[in-house]
Amino acid sequence: GRVLGVDMTPEMIARASAAAESAGFRQVEFRQGRLEELPVEDASVDAVTSNCVINLVPDKSAVFREVARVLRPGGRIVVSDILLERPLPDAIEQDVLAYVGCVAGAVTRDRYFGALEAAGLGEIEVLRDDDYLESLLAAAPEEVEELSRRTGVPIDAVRGVVRSVTWRAKKPGA
Repeated sequence: GRVLGVDMTPEMIARASAAAESAGFRQVEFRQGRLEELPVEDASVDAVTSNCVINLVPDKSAVFREVARVLRPGGRIVVSDILLERPLPDAIEQDVLAYVGCVAGAVTRDRYFGALEAAGLGEIEVLRDDDYLESLLAAAPEEVEELSRRTGVPIDAVRGVVRSVTWRAKKPGA
C-alpha cells in the first residue's frame, strides 16, 4: 500500500516530503491541493484521515463531497475535529485568534454530520467526544481568559459548547 498526503501549502509539502525521506518511507507521496478540490482520482483511496482541519474550511459540504468522490466503495474516513453543541456568540465567531485556535470555524454537530450524510457517507460513529474548552482551560487558562476579555463573552457562556470529536464513517458499497 501507499500513503498520500494533501496540504494546501508548498511549505508543508516540502516539510512532509523531507520527513518521509529522512525516515526512509518510500510508499509516501504528498500533493498540494485544497480539501474542497482534492488532487486525487475518483474512487482511488481506501481511507481518509484528517486531524482538526475540516473545521477550518468554510465549505464543509464540499470537503465531504470530495471525500465521497475519492473513496472507493466501502472506504472509510476517520476524523478528529472541533464541533459545536450550539452556535457560538458572534464576538467569538469573528475573533481571528479563536479561528486560529480552531474554534471560530466550527459548526454545530447537526450541520456537520448532516453535510457528511448529504455527501453520501454513512455508518457515522462517534469514537470520542471531549469538552474542548475544559481541555484548553487545563492546558492554557490564560489564553481562554484572554479570549473572554477580548470578546466580552464570559467563559461560563460557552462551557460544554465546543467539543473535540473523533468520528468515523463509511462510503456505501463493497
